[in-house]
Amino acid sequence: MRQVCFGVDIGGTTIKMGLVSQEGDLLEKREFPTQRDLDAAFDDIASNVRQVLESFPDDLCVGVGVGVPGPVLEQSLVQGCVNLGWGDVNVAQELGRRVGLPVKVENDANLATLGEQWQGGGKGCRNLVMFTVGTGIGGGVICDGRIVAGATGGGGEVGHLPMPFHNEWQCSCGKYGCLEVTASATGIIRAAREHAPFNEMETVTAKDVYDAAAAGDENARQVVDDAGSALGMAAAILGCVVNPEMVLLGGGVSAAGRALLDPVEAAFKKNVFGPCGNVRFALARLGNNAGIYGGAALFFTQGA
Repeated sequence: MRQVCFGVDIGGTTIKMGLVSQEGDLLEKREFPTQRDLDAAFDDIASNVRQVLESFPDDLCVGVGVGVPGPVLEQSLVQGCVNLGWGDVNVAQELGRRVGLPVKVENDANLATLGEQWQGGGKGCRNLVMFTVGTGIGGGVICDGRIVAGATGGGGEVGHLPMPFHNEWQCSCGKYGCLEVTASATGIIRAAREHAPFNEMETVTAKDVYDAAAAGDENARQVVDDAGSALGMAAAILGCVVNPEMVLLGGGVSAAGRALLDPVEAAFKKNVFGPCGNVRFALARLGNNAGIYGGAALFFTQGA
């Protein structure tokens, strides 16, 4: 009998869920709006789980792996999700009693990293670090094939590493000078808007800045270099701690490709401790499905 598992990625506006086989095949995927009421959101997930399983009567579903945008203790207790309006809630318990299946819960960025390690850009690596560079910066750390969640579920919050760039800029976390304020799309746009022609443009995207840098704009080039240097330094710091085989870059800004990878890798090599420097840099591959694969991997690769 084939074993299957649900991966569920609960976002602020959309819930993405999929049924994944133990071999890593995405058998069915669904998306639906995230209800602001917690009970309604769990009921929606449970209803979709039941509907999908009706189409796969010959398979054995081993559980539901869930990603949430907040810290998680013991793969069950979520200690608040600002984007969802949640306080403390035992997601494993509340959702488990609705679906009648084992439920495991992890931070969404950690799950995306696990998904990439299982079936994406990091496939085959047991030690890797991922940065998801978008509106903010998330990510995760995998050591010896397992998620590093830490004592209070805050492991892998790579976007909040302090960096020596823009120390006067406050991060959404309340601190100043986090990696996120320099290297996220938001930070790149903010830095670019201090210079022409971006200070006169009604709308600016990170792609606009990368395109201008590629065309030879010196101000854009400096902004892009700072972002790459900050990411590379952060990777070097983590490299000295966890000694990964690979660093993955995902998120919307990763669409810049080599324009993002090259300065990150250069800054990493400049700052990393020598014996930890043999690291491959690559782009994440799973996109919005990474959390789904990660949820399934909680059951298929993470053991008891």
